Amino acid sequence: MRIAFLTPLWPVSLAQNGIATYVDAMRRALEAEGHECVVLAMRPLEELRDPGVFAVPKPARGFVDKQLSRIKGALDSRFFDYGYAQARVAHALAELHRQKPIDILETEESFGIPLAAVGATSASVVIRSHGPHFLVKQPPHDSRDARRIQEEGQAYAAVDAASFPSKALRDAVAARYGLTFQASAAFPNPVDIPPSGETWTLDGCERNKILFVGRFDSLKGGDLALKAFDALLARFPDARLTLAGADHGVAGPDGAPQNFADFARANLSEKARSQIEFLGRVPHEEIPALRRKALVSLSASLFETFSYAVAEALALGAPVVTSATASLTEYLTHDEEALFAPPGDADGLRVQLERCLAEPEFAARIGAAGRRTAERMFAPAAVAAGALDFYQHVLETAQRRKRARA
Repeated sequence: MRIAFLTPLWPVSLAQNGIATYVDAMRRALEAEGHECVVLAMRPLEELRDPGVFAVPKPARGFVDKQLSRIKGALDSRFFDYGYAQARVAHALAELHRQKPIDILETEESFGIPLAAVGATSASVVIRSHGPHFLVKQPPHDSRDARRIQEEGQAYAAVDAASFPSKALRDAVAARYGLTFQASAAFPNPVDIPPSGETWTLDGCERNKILFVGRFDSLKGGDLALKAFDALLARFPDARLTLAGADHGVAGPDGAPQNFADFARANLSEKARSQIEFLGRVPHEEIPALRRKALVSLSASLFETFSYAVAEALALGAPVVTSATASLTEYLTHDEEALFAPPGDADGLRVQLERCLAEPEFAARIGAAGRRTAERMFAPAAVAAGALDFYQHVLETAQRRKRARA
């Protein structure tokens, strides 16, 4: 089978992007099973030397397009970008297919880009959902949001199939757009499982340290993590918190954005501020060492299609306290592989963190169980096996439709 993946950024080492992370892991796992995979990158971040990775070219714009682009700021800037981006993708796919036919094209849903792939080749087009805009972008929505939500819905309706990292996400997309998918599946994103010699251990961690990996923003719950930490200092005054992630800021009381430093000054005690280390963006390869140093990894997201922060901590065997987002509760059980708090509940997070700080051995048992689950469900080979079964079903369904039309 020849499978093409479309990704917004490449390589994964520079992208710090969940889609690129997914594509990289799937490509390696599928190639290990003898299948040929190629990657189409919308925006390469360095010169491409990998013979299996291709840049989506930028076709020359005509005079009218150039003139219109100068006034985009006065109009809806997204209006002109859709056609341009879709033309780029269609051109790249046609050329790649001409060189050697593609069986499956897998692409994310952003901006309705899959619409460009439908009909561009004879390949079956599969959306892999990484975060539909109607869920990721919190209201209020402006005209650009409305356009993007509409385009993504049209893409879901047009493609041959769609896969999702959780059943909950599949159900949400189907309900939002009133869809009955031609073919669909739900399986987790793949996560590399570190060898046993590189896992988290209780003896190797600092038993008073908590780690938060993720952007500092409202969706990832950075503000909730800080409030939970401040509150637990009453019982565990020696606790420390490290945050690793870009500072996108949260909305303040008046709606104005607050970066990490402003939020901390306005909302946290002086003691809490003195015991928090904010690292900002950290290279992905440095995160495992931070996880091994902390007693517990904390995630406070209000919504996740699939939490790599949680899955990667589980794969390492690190104890996890997390918001009970639907994508996680399908795979994990509270008090067994992870400790859950309701999304948006800073005090609930505090309670679960305190359980770990009070009983480190209990936390270690949670971490060990989480790693076993990650090995069984999230390992790339396991995920790729499920994906291949789905791809085969999509191809067989496409063949039946062709025969029925003949």
